Amino acid sequence: MARRNRRATRPARREAAVERETVVRESPRESPRDPQRARARGRVTRVGASRAVGDPSPALDRVAHLERAFVVKDFRRLVITVVAMLALLAGSGFIVNALIP
Repeated sequence: MARRNRRATRPARREAAVERETVVRESPRESPRDPQRARARGRVTRVGASRAVGDPSPALDRVAHLERAFVVKDFRRLVITVVAMLALLAGSGFIVNALIP
């Protein structure tokens, strides 16, 4: 059974529709933007010293220490991987040179 299109068919285009005048709309913004608000939307760049004052909280210190430890461990894993790949590359070079004189 064929599917029935439930959408209404479009009415035929009349010549009157072609000659219709276009409506000119005014822009919805009639008042200028607030300069404070416009400036706050862009990318914020901070220049100079940090805004924090006083000693850091113990919770921030703990989180910073954990983050540093994670970065050091990650860097260590990366170095081990690079050294292992260079060792395999050098070893495969020696093996290929020994097999193919």
